[in-house]
Amino acid sequence: MRPLRIVVDDDINVSNLEELIWAVLTRSDPATSIDIIRNAWSTPLDPRIEPARKAAGDYTNSRAIIDACRPWHWRDKFPKVNVPTPEERRLAQTKFGHLFKD
Repeated sequence: MRPLRIVVDDDINVSNLEELIWAVLTRSDPATSIDIIRNAWSTPLDPRIEPARKAAGDYTNSRAIIDACRPWHWRDKFPKVNVPTPEERRLAQTKFGHLFKD
């Protein structure tokens, strides 16, 4: 019962919600990167299926798939990710960390 799937490149840590959302916001185009699958099999335990449909034995729902990968046909021209090195992060935290404390 996972109505949403997000496909990302291997540089994205899928267990890190911040990275996942960043990939969706910077690598997908809502008009072309979202597919809807209708009548996907589910189970009677799915809370989103209406009671009347469950009573009729209809255990289907829809799923959304978001392609949050770099566009394959122009991947060599896609902008590089600008990420500081671990050392640069440590130095910035040391210098400016006090600005982010409660």
